[in-house]
Amino acid sequence: MKINPPQADDFPGIDTEAMDYLISRGASPGCAVVMSSPERYFEFSSGMYSDTDRRPAGPHTLYDVASLTKLFTTALVLRLFDEGKTGLEERMSEYLPHFKDSALTVRDLLTHRARMVCEPLSKTAIETPDIRALAERIPVSPAASPHFFYQNATFLFLGLLVEELRGRTFADCLLEMISELGLRETRIGSESGLDAPPTEIRGGEPWANRTHDESSHLCGGVTGYAGIFASACDLMKFGRAWLDFKIASPGATGNAFTNYGKYPGEEQGLGWFNTLQRFPCLSRDVFCHSGYTGPLLAVNPKKGRVYALCCNRTYYGRNNQLYRELWARMLASELTVQ
Repeated sequence: MKINPPQADDFPGIDTEAMDYLISRGASPGCAVVMSSPERYFEFSSGMYSDTDRRPAGPHTLYDVASLTKLFTTALVLRLFDEGKTGLEERMSEYLPHFKDSALTVRDLLTHRARMVCEPLSKTAIETPDIRALAERIPVSPAASPHFFYQNATFLFLGLLVEELRGRTFADCLLEMISELGLRETRIGSESGLDAPPTEIRGGEPWANRTHDESSHLCGGVTGYAGIFASACDLMKFGRAWLDFKIASPGATGNAFTNYGKYPGEEQGLGWFNTLQRFPCLSRDVFCHSGYTGPLLAVNPKKGRVYALCCNRTYYGRNNQLYRELWARMLASELTVQ
């Protein structure tokens, strides 16, 4: 892949002054953006770690990327497909006893059709701070819903599926894949020595270097749905690995980038969303995933484009929605470049 020196005009439509302004207005204490295509490469960063930690945020700053962890779990499951250990239409009851009275398939979980009434998991995890014990307390649906129903529980079970078929801990499987992909700026929440911007103020103190998601933090720091820390540079590399078939075979990757949704607004690949709320103008060629703390990873497999943004928007409160304007400024390039 040809890589040019980072320049703002490499990706038409990117308004870095607007992104600086959004950071100054409280979209997030800081943010980092890294984008690439077969011909272009672009980096941008703005702001600081936090109001009290004035170190500048940058493309190599580690952020808690929250639910983007689900894409790493998806990657591990797709590798199980390639090895013939499971398949899209296999029933989860073949592998986990929790599903003995359920017809749910692996695909149902990957496409958020399981609809388990169990949120928020954090309340249950306070009483049961162990991922397997937590799983025992989640009522499993007997069959899939025709509608998209986003929740963490489905990826909790997919993490357990990886453990069952690998015979190793989910954390070990993650670390092995991270190392294989050369993601040197990607860590998991159970590791020591993290140096990441705080994601929130809890009890008057900055919550930093610990998984933001409460249930994942209580259950050891990483689960199938949260616990990855990564830089914007590494998120871009991770997205590029999908497009270069380093995650899975072309067949499995093609399945991931297929829309399985049955209704408008519920477009969904395997793990990846094929829609982004309040961005109806985006091409259906774009697949993406966001995280509660503010990150976004988006790819256009047909055009070979990858967009990665990291931030810690929850530092200014969980109701802070201004960060979505940062996404809009990044994705403006996708609307501009043909």
